[in-house]
Amino acid sequence: MIDGKNILVIGGATGIGKQIALDFAQEGNNVAVADINILKVNQMIKENGLEANISAFEVDASSWESVESLAQKVWAKLGKIQVLVYSAGITKRLKFKEIDWITWKRTMAVNLHGLFYSIKAMNPLIESGGSIVIIGSGSAITGSGGGIHYASSKGGAFGFMRSIVNDMGNNGININVVAPRVIESDMLDVLYPSVESKQQLIQEIPIRRLGKPTDISSIVKYLCREDAHYIHGQVLLLDGGRTYTGK
Repeated sequence: MIDGKNILVIGGATGIGKQIALDFAQEGNNVAVADINILKVNQMIKENGLEANISAFEVDASSWESVESLAQKVWAKLGKIQVLVYSAGITKRLKFKEIDWITWKRTMAVNLHGLFYSIKAMNPLIESGGSIVIIGSGSAITGSGGGIHYASSKGGAFGFMRSIVNDMGNNGININVVAPRVIESDMLDVLYPSVESKQQLIQEIPIRRLGKPTDISSIVKYLCREDAHYIHGQVLLLDGGRTYTGK
């Protein structure tokens, strides 16, 4: 259990990011949740009675100016933070021939540029001994899932993380990627909209169920514990055994 820490979750209005924010807040942490959809963040806070533990911030992760402004606001509200989680991400299932440059640019802007902006802007706020967790995707390994634009952006996140492990480690901060596949979320509903498509998907997962947001949040919380701090520069694949069965 982690309690009493200052946590920043970027991309915390829905899905995995929302679950991470709720779990940290319910354990007594001070959680700043930043998202482009601040209405959903405020709704989440109200519905769960967490006004004392969660602060809402509006941010466009694809904009350096917006992320830089967020850093100033988080500093004013919380001061130093101990945990940064980057969970912002978008996708749209398209074949290569269907992807135009606008879709490619927007996907990279949120999934990869936003990751760089966030860690660059927030790095001075993160205490030595703190943690950074990036929500990646198993699509970066398989190339399947959200399409070439999505897989490419998430593959970039892997490379980015591994390129800065020395910088982070020298500052006493561990950084890792959690790479989910087929987690129950709004994004999964976009990729697999029908009950039939989800049932077919389950048959490809050796553990015979979809992942749950809590499966991811529990690992994220563990990586941010002091006794997990030696886990550094790793990609943790959470896929129910699917990837290496060739599915």
